[in-house]
Amino acid sequence: MKSKVRLPVLLKLFERQNGRCCYCERFVVLSADYKIQQRSDAATIEHLRRRADGGTNQPHNLSLACKRCNQERGSLSWILYATFRRGEFLEFMEAIKPQR
Repeated sequence: MKSKVRLPVLLKLFERQNGRCCYCERFVVLSADYKIQQRSDAATIEHLRRRADGGTNQPHNLSLACKRCNQERGSLSWILYATFRRGEFLEFMEAIKPQR
């Protein structure tokens, strides 16, 4: 995403999500300072459906994530990674386990 488009998108996402990461729900830091942008809690634009998988830059596919979560997610689906980061993964696995 081009830098002149990036800041307004970040601001809109920051406002929409009350400054929290879409995965870990921790507060993120929004700054134009390069050093702050390198921190693990720096705000980044996350593509929920990865661009490599056909995701777009449309608003419905964008979310605010901390740098740590954005980098850590890798190729996992956003919903699977979100359940993992929020500590709900075991509950999720228990819920989908076949009943005997």
